[in-house]
Amino acid sequence: MAKALRPAPGWVDTFARGFLKTSIRVFLRIYFRWRVLNPPSLKDGYVVVANHGSFLDPIILGVSNPRNVAFLINSASYRSALMGWFYRLYRSIPVELGGGNRDTLRQCHAALDAGEVVGVFPEGGITRDGGLMLGNPGAVALVLRNNVSVVPVGLVGVRDAMPYGSSFPRPKRIEVRYGDPIPPSELDVGANRKERLAAATARIMREIASLCDQDSREDELATQRHGN
Repeated sequence: MAKALRPAPGWVDTFARGFLKTSIRVFLRIYFRWRVLNPPSLKDGYVVVANHGSFLDPIILGVSNPRNVAFLINSASYRSALMGWFYRLYRSIPVELGGGNRDTLRQCHAALDAGEVVGVFPEGGITRDGGLMLGNPGAVALVLRNNVSVVPVGLVGVRDAMPYGSSFPRPKRIEVRYGDPIPPSELDVGANRKERLAAATARIMREIASLCDQDSREDELATQRHGN
């Protein structure tokens, strides 16, 4: 198994992550009546993908997973005074929104090759109305290149608890619904790279939508095109 480019965490960071994860879980169960359904038991590296309706999403998804999740996160959030410490503690991987992310991709590939879990919000941003946005093929490209399974997740109730623009979470019920892993062979379908990315993105967003009791934006657009 390949060695990740990032150095392994020391025992202090490992202890701090474990203590913080346990503390947050207790708080979530009390304040949000938090439930986790069908958590994955995969031992190798994989990508976890979820809808993005709140600033709470990385925390909720991160502590719900049995393993540490290294999120792809924009560099501004990674450096923020409020939450930057959390993202760095959990070994998130910063992404520069303006491009030039060759080193970011190398870190992602190395992490997956080393058996780590990488978290991606394929919509690329927080929804404003609660509905799913279109998936970003660029985020999905990571999956196809590494030949790893993808685990879809529906984060339900998180937006109600803390919608975009709010400053304090409300005690709304939150469920983290894990779907069954999608093997790479089911995503690498198409005559060329563009078709493969489009098909994989549509499949991933459809799985996330189903877990959220919604229709994916991709399917809605396809229905509209066929109706015309």
